Amino acid sequence: MAKNTNNRIAVKWVRDKAKAAYVKQGCCYICSSTSDLELHHLHSITNLLYSWADSLGYDISTDEGILAVRDEFISEHYSELYELVYTLCNRHHVMLHSVYGKIPSVSSVPKQKQWIETQRAKVTGGVVTGRSGLFTQFT
Repeated sequence: MAKNTNNRIAVKWVRDKAKAAYVKQGCCYICSSTSDLELHHLHSITNLLYSWADSLGYDISTDEGILAVRDEFISEHYSELYELVYTLCNRHHVMLHSVYGKIPSVSSVPKQKQWIETQRAKVTGGVVTGRSGLFTQFT
């Protein structure tokens, strides 16, 4: 088969298979909204997939290539696909990606977690512990 010209196709094949097992919570982690909920992966599936395939020398540029290794990728990245995720409303999900970009870098994972916790604290009046160990309380 011809080479895929859209890099997102390989990611789509992975998401289509993986999303059957996604567990989305019933409300946004930040604001508790129950509408327009989306799953946010702290680790970009795009970054994970392409760096993994490259490191193993897998050609995922065709449908056959990605389908041949999709289950292996999902198995090896179970935590990133199913555990290191947050259910967010569309509003907060869009806000997060406006800060960290469409495909956040691996180095932004701790920053994304901190941003999510800070936004939650702002909404709930909770406490967020910063890098220095100091905390900020939002009221």
